[in-house]
Amino acid sequence: MGNKSKDENMEYHGTCYCGTVEVVVTGRPTASGFCHCHSCRKWHSAPINAFSIWPKDKVKITGDLIASNKDPVSERMTCSKCGGCLANGKPTLNMVAVYSQTLADSGFKYVPDFHIFYDERVIDIADGLPKFNDLPETFGGSGNQVNEPERSGWV
Repeated sequence: MGNKSKDENMEYHGTCYCGTVEVVVTGRPTASGFCHCHSCRKWHSAPINAFSIWPKDKVKITGDLIASNKDPVSERMTCSKCGGCLANGKPTLNMVAVYSQTLADSGFKYVPDFHIFYDERVIDIADGLPKFNDLPETFGGSGNQVNEPERSGWV
């Protein structure tokens, strides 16, 4: 029981690429996962995005940010100096998805729970984690899952 209390108050401090913007998260994330949606792939210029999501009141971001609100469900945040991707506010959920590399040097241990928007993937990942066609029901999705691929590799 003592560990749970300690975990709830633990702070992890991360930064953007150049260190100008700081992100502080408190406690444990609600969930962690990999996103395969087209928007995340385009935003990160990568085939997959790793994130952990916290309640908005458990995330503090300081520094000069640029926030993109291209759509009403995402507020993607980058450093105005280096352009480093930091987080994605989710106003409809009152949560913030912090990218795993933002917290890479903080001591936070990233442990993914699932894959989301797996139907949009460009790479198969055979890792035994649940693969949701959109989102888990707890995050407003259908909860429908995609079968585990036989092996990892480009689609």
